[in-house]
Amino acid sequence: MADFAAELLLTARPSIERLLSAQWAHTGDREVVCKPNWKFYQQFEDNNALLLVIARCDGEPVGYLAAFIYPHPNSTDNLKADIPTYFVSEGPTRALILSRMVDFTLEQMVARGVFKVGIETSAEHSAGRLWELKGFHIDKIGYSLKLKALPEVKYA
Repeated sequence: MADFAAELLLTARPSIERLLSAQWAHTGDREVVCKPNWKFYQQFEDNNALLLVIARCDGEPVGYLAAFIYPHPNSTDNLKADIPTYFVSEGPTRALILSRMVDFTLEQMVARGVFKVGIETSAEHSAGRLWELKGFHIDKIGYSLKLKALPEVKYA
């Protein structure tokens, strides 16, 4: 089965890079080239605001999860976390590995004093049922708009 570890970007990056093409093919934005902003992630890590979890089976990376941890915008006494990306390679134990990786991540967040976690899942490849089974609840509905130029203002 899989082992999980919270790692620094320097050690996690090669494992993440090995999984990027599969992750991007599965959930990536097909209109842009996959080119992670490693400097952005490094800035979060430099401020103790990044949690990277790597899942490995027999030493080989099979999944990862990145979380940003920061003071709540309206309450400096409370930490909030957002998980912008997570992925586990295709395979018969994929759901189990993701479930255990989430448990490991939540334990790490509790140890760091996080009180609230936000996660997104794509409508096309939803992991919503797993998040609900973990105790998460739906609290937002999001929309996106691709801009090539500013849209014409339309009044309702």
